[in-house]
Amino acid sequence: MRLSLNGTEIFFDVDGAKLAIDAGGSVRERPTVVVLPGGPGFDHVYLRAGLSPLAADAQLVFVDPRGCGRSGRPPLETWTLDQVAADVVGLCERLGIERPFVFGHSAGGFVALTMAWKHPDLVRGLLLCDTVPALRPHTDAHPPPASLEQRAPAEVAAIKDRFFGGDMSDESMALFASEVVPYYAGPAHMEAARAVGASGGMEVSVAKHFFGTQARAYDMHPVLGDIRVPTLVMVGAHDWVCSPAASRAIAAKIPGAELVVFETAGHFGFAEVPAEFQGAVRAFLARVAV
Repeated sequence: MRLSLNGTEIFFDVDGAKLAIDAGGSVRERPTVVVLPGGPGFDHVYLRAGLSPLAADAQLVFVDPRGCGRSGRPPLETWTLDQVAADVVGLCERLGIERPFVFGHSAGGFVALTMAWKHPDLVRGLLLCDTVPALRPHTDAHPPPASLEQRAPAEVAAIKDRFFGGDMSDESMALFASEVVPYYAGPAHMEAARAVGASGGMEVSVAKHFFGTQARAYDMHPVLGDIRVPTLVMVGAHDWVCSPAASRAIAAKIPGAELVVFETAGHFGFAEVPAEFQGAVRAFLARVAV
């Protein structure tokens, strides 16, 4: 489904009913969770397998951000975190979604944090999965996870360096997905990451635009303490992309935030340890969505 919004079309898909009706006929409303993919540039499809089982507990609204997936292709200069957040706010307003939870994976977490900071009356709660409050190294008293250079052959690390060094194209992205993305997972779950890398789609121009024009300016550290919504922060202990130290920093600064670390997972907890991931989300929603 698509809505014309803010000069483009935004694609969304809904999984799960809003109303839960038990055998006795009593009715209750399930919470709504708006789901935002990472990249930036990915569509939502890579998240479906890991999150769709949660449709028994919540109504899931999967979104392709502007410029990505099945959404429209407005001028790249319109792709900013503020604008993507405004698109999601507008989508919720047009659909009559009142106070949703917002799930953001990786760069989707950048948008989710922006929404919670700039639109606090809309967001009921945050579910942050393997994200960072700023694109710089985060360290703390805990040992960091093994880096890609420590885990992978030198030629794999070189593919990553070329890609993030500016060689971003459909061809280099395909090579990155097949060779580097498996190492995004914990050592025990590399095949799960390989499946994630092979699913969905990536609009490389959006990633190139973001990393070339906005990445250095992204920094939520100064405003994390102003975010006053229930927050669940999830991270894989082996995530060298969005480190556990970054998630610990988010959880420490957002008042009342909860932190869950998936000990065997890397960057894709929803695919690597789906039962643990779904259990953490269900427990959080059961506590908060009342």
